Amino acid sequence: MKTKLGTVLEDEVFKELKTKADKEGRAISEIIQDALLRYFHASPKEASVRLSAVDKLCSRPFNLSPQELAEILEEDYYEQ
Repeated sequence: MKTKLGTVLEDEVFKELKTKADKEGRAISEIIQDALLRYFHASPKEASVRLSAVDKLCSRPFNLSPQELAEILEEDYYEQ
């Protein structure tokens, strides 16, 4: 069973969503559903690791070692 949902997105977010759906040959609703399920099932540890990476990346002075930066850039968080 499915439920119809109405929502409002920023224009740029919608454009990116539409482009991704077109490239992958998928429905927009399928992409949104997959993203929500990943969000709901993400472990708190994964979230804390991501927040820590953002803090380090955005802090002044730059607090990442070259090794830490390489690890962050190589990790594909959306495939977990």
